[in-house]
Amino acid sequence: MGEFGESGMRVLSSVCAAALLAVGASGVAMADAPDLSVTLRPAVPNAQRLIERIDVEVVVQGLQVEAGQPLLRLPLVSSNVQGVADALEHLSVSDGEGQLILTARDEATNPMTSYRRWSADRAISGDVTVRYRVPVTNAPNMRGAAPPFEMRTEDGGVSGLGEMFIILPEGEATYDLRVRWALEALKPGVVGLSSFGAGDIAVDDVQASRLGEAFFMVGELGLYPDPTPGDGFFAAWQGQPPFDPTRAMSWSAGLYEDYLKFFREPGHPPYGVFLRRNLVNPGGGVELNRSFVATFGDKTDVEDLKLTLAHEMLHTFAGSLDAPRGLESSWWSEGLATYYQRVLPYRTGHISSEDFLKDLNTTAARYYTNALSDTPNAEIPARFWADTRVRVLPYDRGAMYFAVLDEQIRAASQGRRSLDDLLLAAVEHRRQGQAVTHDYWVDLLRAELGEAGPQGLEAMLNGALMLPGSSAFGACFERTTAPLRRYELGFEPAALTESPRLVRGLIAGSAAEAAGVRDGDEIMKPVGQDGLQGDQTGLLTLSLKRGDAVFEVTYLPRGETVETWQWRRATHAAGGCR
Repeated sequence: MGEFGESGMRVLSSVCAAALLAVGASGVAMADAPDLSVTLRPAVPNAQRLIERIDVEVVVQGLQVEAGQPLLRLPLVSSNVQGVADALEHLSVSDGEGQLILTARDEATNPMTSYRRWSADRAISGDVTVRYRVPVTNAPNMRGAAPPFEMRTEDGGVSGLGEMFIILPEGEATYDLRVRWALEALKPGVVGLSSFGAGDIAVDDVQASRLGEAFFMVGELGLYPDPTPGDGFFAAWQGQPPFDPTRAMSWSAGLYEDYLKFFREPGHPPYGVFLRRNLVNPGGGVELNRSFVATFGDKTDVEDLKLTLAHEMLHTFAGSLDAPRGLESSWWSEGLATYYQRVLPYRTGHISSEDFLKDLNTTAARYYTNALSDTPNAEIPARFWADTRVRVLPYDRGAMYFAVLDEQIRAASQGRRSLDDLLLAAVEHRRQGQAVTHDYWVDLLRAELGEAGPQGLEAMLNGALMLPGSSAFGACFERTTAPLRRYELGFEPAALTESPRLVRGLIAGSAAEAAGVRDGDEIMKPVGQDGLQGDQTGLLTLSLKRGDAVFEVTYLPRGETVETWQWRRATHAAGGCR
């Protein structure tokens, strides 16, 4: 799980993504659509092996836009990540009649997303050509918790989410997408990849937003396998992780094969993993268009990263609820991914029982010590970014809900059915072109468990505690308790999302106060918390400014001790337990 939660906000259904990629691989156009062509020309790395800029050219056919109407767009902020719209250099836009004079207008979609939109001084005539330069500065995202979408360069490579640096036409018209890597000036062996695969891409008859939902990475990269195949699993990384990336990606490739079998996926579609450094909250990740971005730091534990890989890969196959979308339904997508991230790898022999228990108990510890665990689901979207304890609930409470549901289904069917059956039914429903909605899930529950199914879901959504039985995870494990401490930042969490970040609401007697934090202190650097909540011994370091003094304080962000549900290896475990 990533710092912003791998929130599922950009999850594509497996059907949509697979179809999109299959068309690109075949080169067969599904319909006559205008071209949207993008050429990416990264600069030669400097003496520090940093790629400091990318020159971009976007050519759009078929635009019919009147003078003064929105023509092009690029985020100023997307999913709480600062964009490059303010930093673009040499922006030039022309059509068949010559240069266009643009007017920019900035609009906020919500507190975490805003766009710069450009309109032209006259009606458009002919193809529109957009040229500009994107500077890559490695400036940290100062807005707090966010996915790793920003442009970042290291060790001769550069990467970022398409939406963050590719100007797209306004609206959701359908195009034939073409992306070309202009790498002539770089040394031999340099490669460009994206969520669509390696090298230049051609994807027909899709919306322009698909380009924005893809991740891009180019440069002197590590690859698995090398060379990159045309289908199946592939991975690329910039920089050197503190573990063997080839071995970790080989593990992930094996898991992908097992996921294909479990979800009965037709064919062997591409799936890409992109690894890069994260200076704020390493170890997290985010699922994108049949790919995901994983991050690492100097102390990243490869075993923890493997479970992040398992989590994010699950999103690609399971998808999310089609209605409602976004954070309101993240209990489904994130809860399923958190539940299955350990269940499927354990079932297929990719992790040990010790690894299974460690991951399960991390989730359980964070959930059952969470002082806000009874927050109704309806309140999560508004409070998601402001408080890490709310932000993790779709993951933790959702995972425990699905464990309870699995237990109920097995009991009602005398072991003949399980949660697997409902998930696979939903996946097949989507493959048939049908929407997987909240109401559809309720119908599945009612058919499986009678009215008890929808009632259990409603209780969870209203904040009821989800507690699986002692044997809910199989005969090899049993439930127990342990005294654990609640996560307590020590001051108002929303202060971390504000600008400037000024400490307020300091809790008297808290570890933060004891460490020297005071109301009015300015927090100078972003603070990662989501993973820290599950680590009872994890320390939090704040860079503070008070007056003219800048200093750091480190403390254990824990409050009261509570008896907490955990699981252990069963005292009378059968001989077949791994």
